[in-house]
Amino acid sequence: MRVLTAEVPGGYELTIEADDARVLRLIATAHQVEAPARQFTKLVEDDEQAGG
Repeated sequence: MRVLTAEVPGGYELTIEADDARVLRLIATAHQVEAPARQFTKLVEDDEQAGG
C-alpha cells in the first residue's frame, strides 16, 4: 500500500494505492484530516502499550 498527500486549495488531497492497484483519492480540509490522524495515533499507542 502507498499513501501520497498533497496540498490543494482549501485542504489536502490524499491518494491511497492498494496492493491490488485500486486507488482511492479524496480531498479533505485540515480538520477532516486531523480527526482520523488522531484516531490512528491512538490506535498505534494503544497497540504499543498492549505489547503489540
